[in-house]
Amino acid sequence: MSGVDVSEEYEIENESEESENVEENLQNEINESVDPLEEALKDRDHYKSIAQRAQADLVNYRTRASQELEETRRNLKISIFHRVISVADDLSRAVESIPEDSDAQWSDGVKLVLRNFENFLDIEGVKKIESLGKEFDPNFHEALMYEDDETSEDGTIISIIQEGYQIDDKLLRPARVVVAKKPEIKIEQEEEE
Repeated sequence: MSGVDVSEEYEIENESEESENVEENLQNEINESVDPLEEALKDRDHYKSIAQRAQADLVNYRTRASQELEETRRNLKISIFHRVISVADDLSRAVESIPEDSDAQWSDGVKLVLRNFENFLDIEGVKKIESLGKEFDPNFHEALMYEDDETSEDGTIISIIQEGYQIDDKLLRPARVVVAKKPEIKIEQEEEE
């Protein structure tokens, strides 16, 4: 009996080992079938992330390119109008030099050209810097002279030598001006009296 028992036990152990092997094989097959699915999901997430970054990079590139193009246009406009404002200066001087008693038709033509030119500058965003009677501001004015003036506040612009211009809040050329200063009272003169 003990021989039968041993062989039965052996068969039971074999069957038990085989069933464990079958279970392990089934578990391995399940794991192997899940792994490709998990890998596919990971790959999908990875490529989706790459696509999203590429799309964001493209949007950033377009924005940056648009900003650079606008900056180039603005700089070109500034460069061109920096040269053009000298023509406005010349036309202004021409109009100022016309005698008041002149009835010449050409003087009316020059005045008309100046007016049209100033309108063109205005349409393009080029503005004169209003300076006369204003306080001197080194951001917009260049003081060429200081003049004693008892009637004006110290630091007030009393004369414009050359007009200043700005375009879209950027300075094209500072106004060249004469600035008032209070005359110095000489102490020596007071002591003599």
